[in-house]
Amino acid sequence: MSKDLEILKEAYTEVIWMAIRYAHGRQTFAPSTVRSSIENFQKVFPDWKPRYDRALKDDRELRESMKDHFSLGGDWLDDLVE
Repeated sequence: MSKDLEILKEAYTEVIWMAIRYAHGRQTFAPSTVRSSIENFQKVFPDWKPRYDRALKDDRELRESMKDHFSLGGDWLDDLVE
């Protein structure tokens, strides 16, 4: 892999976790935008996976315990980091 591609891959890795946290559980276009971004990134780097982030599970469990029944399954992004 070229040095430039490695730099871009590292930059994406450093930023996407914040995008996942922001979009996680939101009832907007944010979750689908993050999913699409990761799918496209994995077309170039098929073995790349987002870092594990326990905070996503904790957030989902907290919101579900509060009966946030309006969220769609695809709004939750914790499945991306398992």
